[in-house]
Amino acid sequence: MSRSRRSVSASPGFQARRLAMLALFEDEFRPTAALSALERLGDDEGAAEPVVEHARVIVAGVLAQEPQLDVEIAVYAPAIPVSELGRIERTILRSAVWEMLYSAATSTRETIRDAVSLAGTYAGEAARRLVNGVLRSIAGASGRGG
Repeated sequence: MSRSRRSVSASPGFQARRLAMLALFEDEFRPTAALSALERLGDDEGAAEPVVEHARVIVAGVLAQEPQLDVEIAVYAPAIPVSELGRIERTILRSAVWEMLYSAATSTRETIRDAVSLAGTYAGEAARRLVNGVLRSIAGASGRGG
């Protein structure tokens, strides 16, 4: 999870999604750590307050809806139980599915694009394909496009 992978020209939405993903990933190892991790990461990277606030909304939403998010992911990725997904893939999927289903603040297309980019950067090509397929299936089923 090197900070050097950060794109300097990334949009504020992408920056927020990346911070949320990193904080939720840390929560995979240290449950209940996501919000404090987010504050630390935001400070470490000098993230603007609106970026941190957007990330905070994503993190809080994912934490509040995690069981429902896992059900959605299981429906659209039935070959791999959610508990057996890689931690980074599971984290990216939960964040993006939450945004797609519970937040009207961001377009589905932008959410998918950023999630696929994060998966490719942090987990590789197979993860990128998995995230893309699952999110596009959910977008199609929910009528939110993709």
